[in-house]
Amino acid sequence: MAGKREEQKRATRVRILDAAAGLLVDRGYSALSTLAVQRAAGVTRGALLHHFPTIAALVSELVAHLVARNEAAVHEVAAQLDNNSDPVMRALTALHESMTRPAAQAEFELWAAARTDPALAVALRDAERRAGRDLHRVIDTLFGPRIIDHPRYPAIRDLTVAILRGTALARPLHATGHSATTTVGQWAEAIDILITPRSSTNPTDNTAPTCVI
Repeated sequence: MAGKREEQKRATRVRILDAAAGLLVDRGYSALSTLAVQRAAGVTRGALLHHFPTIAALVSELVAHLVARNEAAVHEVAAQLDNNSDPVMRALTALHESMTRPAAQAEFELWAAARTDPALAVALRDAERRAGRDLHRVIDTLFGPRIIDHPRYPAIRDLTVAILRGTALARPLHATGHSATTTVGQWAEAIDILITPRSSTNPTDNTAPTCVI
């Protein structure tokens, strides 16, 4: 009986977090009030406050919830891609596609709101610091040993996150996905250049790389 109650509590908690994420995507951070979350989740006021007594408490756990959903999205996209394709392009495609999903968009909405909300910014810094370790683990898994064992990999990983997040944030400004596809392809070419030993290149070829990021 106790086990069933715990399961119900976890289900209610997830329902609340999913409702909050949906509000962020559909209506923005300004709509994220305890009353709005309560109504969207279909729970009582007491149930909401039992799990999350304040919006700050909700936001802190919401980031971890969104990170878990983002990770699931990455693996879902990766599973649909050709295993025989270029591993770098496969990793970048999976990461980029996951950043267009609702969970990532909800996380971006929180970042945007934090610019003018100091309390939210403080809550996000702590939550994102913890989430960053999970993100690195996911990226390491996608790239695989050949890439992560390279001495330039830490810089490649950090740049990958910055480039793909920037590309995803700029998505509403483009009518099609052509710009994003181009950026992902160019960064894949740049990574190949960065991890290829110089001795393997043609010493007589003085042509500079034309990759634009």
